Amino acid sequence: MRINGGNYMTFMRILFAFGMIAVIIGAAAIAGEEQQGSKSKEMTSAEMPPMGPPEEMKMLESVVGVYDVEQQWRMDPSSEEWETSTGVATYKMILDGAAMQHTFESQMMGMPYQGLGLIAFNRETGKWQQTWLDNMGAQISYYEGDYKDGQMVSSGEEKWQGQTYLARITVYNMEPAGFDWKYEMSTDGGKTYYTSGKAHYSKR
Repeated sequence: MRINGGNYMTFMRILFAFGMIAVIIGAAAIAGEEQQGSKSKEMTSAEMPPMGPPEEMKMLESVVGVYDVEQQWRMDPSSEEWETSTGVATYKMILDGAAMQHTFESQMMGMPYQGLGLIAFNRETGKWQQTWLDNMGAQISYYEGDYKDGQMVSSGEEKWQGQTYLARITVYNMEPAGFDWKYEMSTDGGKTYYTSGKAHYSKR
């Protein structure tokens, strides 16, 4: 839930106006209003939850930009043959830095592929959250994870053609010039994973 900053400022202006009216009424009323106003402000400050972009989002500021992507995919975990393609990814901060938007355009199986994702840090859970939606799957995927030892690892449950599996996404080798990306799948409840997709992002 987002608190409307405009409404809060309007409330403070009204409170100030009543304080000016109290000046006209008399000195006694002024003292009472000031004391009550002080207590209200202290209570508001103490009860006001953290708002705005979490500090952790600053970690992603260096990622902002346009990237050329070289990606590889395989559907069969036992196969050594990978399908290759290229694409363009764009990352930008939105909502005053509270989230990062990720768009991606490529070709997959000879067809245009377009996707849109969001990345944010949940200060309540201490976890990174990601969503993804593309024109082929036509459904919103949700992943949650942590940033540790230079890697961001997120996982979530996916459903495809009636089957449920676990997906794990790892972003690593993060440098100013780019980063590497890996997509893994598990069909045994997370006991074992196999890599079904990988990519290298080169910043323009």
